Amino acid sequence: MNYFKQRRAYRNFKMYEASVSNGQNNLYRELLDYANDEGKLDVQFRMKNSALLSLTGLSEPGLDKARNSLVQLGLIKYVRGKKNVKPPEYRIINLYSRSAGYPTSNPTTSHKSRPTGLDEVGQPVGQGGGQPVEHKELTSTDPDLTDTDSYDDDAGVTREQVINDWTNLWGFPNGIARPEIDEWLEEFKPEVIAYAILVAGEHQIGSNACLKYVRAIVAGWKKRNITTLEQAKKAAANHDDRMKSERKPSGYSKPRRKEVTPKWMQNGTSQADYKPSSGNDQQDDMSDEAFLAFMNSQEEAK
Repeated sequence: MNYFKQRRAYRNFKMYEASVSNGQNNLYRELLDYANDEGKLDVQFRMKNSALLSLTGLSEPGLDKARNSLVQLGLIKYVRGKKNVKPPEYRIINLYSRSAGYPTSNPTTSHKSRPTGLDEVGQPVGQGGGQPVEHKELTSTDPDLTDTDSYDDDAGVTREQVINDWTNLWGFPNGIARPEIDEWLEEFKPEVIAYAILVAGEHQIGSNACLKYVRAIVAGWKKRNITTLEQAKKAAANHDDRMKSERKPSGYSKPRRKEVTPKWMQNGTSQADYKPSSGNDQQDDMSDEAFLAFMNSQEEAK
């Protein structure tokens, strides 16, 4: 099974066939991503409930409800596990190999559902009624999406996907992060912002620093008039190369002694009255470029 074709088919499924809640979407994406990472897209795999609860943020009743809905929608197969003995089994159902009747020219035309042909699904998913209509295969007009370079498959990354990517890494964006994300999406295409989030994820940025890190990336791209995904990828690659070259030893030189003025003297206060700032406050005082350099140095030191 091709991961990127499956993602595209799933997105079309949500747009044209059925309503999928946030909980159901988060669960499906976690199962799909895990199966892809482990090379188990075409076979059954086990995954603990505790892991899914942690990854999706769902409660136990919420997990049960979302899982049952995904089975009814024909998106996954599920075999109940045995508590403290073996985890439940899952299998991703291929969506893109079946016939699809998604609108291509007139999106306002009403679209009636048809049998899906998925195994072990009792009812077709959709608005109900209607007769099966002959349609082209979804894969007949798809470009070759076997390249695993991130987001090359998604020429049409949506705002929803950007929020989902952020949520999968750091949890749902709070009241401070969400307005900034919306502002970025007004200035850049969603796939560019999605790539900035991906870069932060690859650098293992934690939730406490993710907003400032992505903000610094976006600000740098804006300063250099970077507007496309291709330009963003090139800029990220150049940045990584530059960081690697700066870390290479270029011969020994005796370190110079540097006089450091205490913070309490710089602020014009007495030593007794001075209270050192927390690490987060110090990071907030940094410029975007200084923050990126600081976080990269922290990552190198791990």
